[in-house]
Amino acid sequence: MQNGISIYAGLDYDSEANLSLIETAAALGFKRLFTSVQIPETSAAETFQEDFEDILATAVINGFEIILDVNSQNFSQYDMEGIILRLDDDFTTQQITDLSHRRKIQLNASTITVEVLDNLLELGANFNNITALHNFYPHPWTGLDTYFFDNQNRILHDLGIEVGAFVPSKKGKRRLPLREGLPTVEDCRNFSTDLSARFMAALGVDFIIIGDGQPTYEELQAVAAIQSDEVIFHAQLLSNDLITTEILSRQFTRRADVAKSVIRAIEGRQYLKETNESIPPEEPSIQRSFGDVTIDNENFGRYAGEVQIIQDVLPADGRVNIAAHIVDEEIFLTGYLKPDQRFSFKFI
Repeated sequence: MQNGISIYAGLDYDSEANLSLIETAAALGFKRLFTSVQIPETSAAETFQEDFEDILATAVINGFEIILDVNSQNFSQYDMEGIILRLDDDFTTQQITDLSHRRKIQLNASTITVEVLDNLLELGANFNNITALHNFYPHPWTGLDTYFFDNQNRILHDLGIEVGAFVPSKKGKRRLPLREGLPTVEDCRNFSTDLSARFMAALGVDFIIIGDGQPTYEELQAVAAIQSDEVIFHAQLLSNDLITTEILSRQFTRRADVAKSVIRAIEGRQYLKETNESIPPEEPSIQRSFGDVTIDNENFGRYAGEVQIIQDVLPADGRVNIAAHIVDEEIFLTGYLKPDQRFSFKFI
């Protein structure tokens, strides 16, 4: 993933802090910078312009791809090389088509419709120059519904269009005017930035941008670490068995044939064979619950080593060890793990 930060000119973010953030993010591997010329709360025009030019220059020096939010009235002022124009909803499909044949542009992923996309296809738009980025939502309770968000992404992905989304800063300086965070999906508004980013990865976005303009260094690190749609679950390790611990430290893939009550990993049994060891049963055997991570022990014969995430309440079974438990506030992520999607555990 080529993830990004947001920098805003003319607001109450210190200009030196803005430029320092660009350099820090570049050192962590960020590749995209989002900014806007459509923020009503900007300060005096001369301050905005000076800040804006410094932001662009510093971003270019640090190798960032710049995404600039524009509308049909002001875009011609910024129609320059090295900037991706993120088009507001007031552009006609003919304007979008024409622009797509001479530069990179970005659609509004939150409001795009199948009808508009069909029209762009009919007009012969150059989809090689088109990506999409969702809105962020400053007003609490107005962020996108997760189902709607997922459906919008599917519509765009079906046409091969890359899709990005915003996550908020939780501990950094949230942006004016409300300072309520700038998420795309409402459920993320009060999540940690780390959890929001991992949720976006679970939902299959192609890149993630921190919406607020002064995230903490730890938040930058968390988003920089998301490099694929792998779902990383924070979990508590419950097993003392070294072989179990070693197996659970690896990466897994959800089986394509979705089971009713558990998420089955493809690789667990093979990982166990590679160790030339066995996993003894753990006593006492107890009931399995939502979010438990289990591994089949030597009593399960050829199934020994199978790793599962429990999605139900299941009876105790002496052939199955409860090896870990996904932290309660993250169990919901298991519901978004798709067939053939990769996942892993980070023990805390």
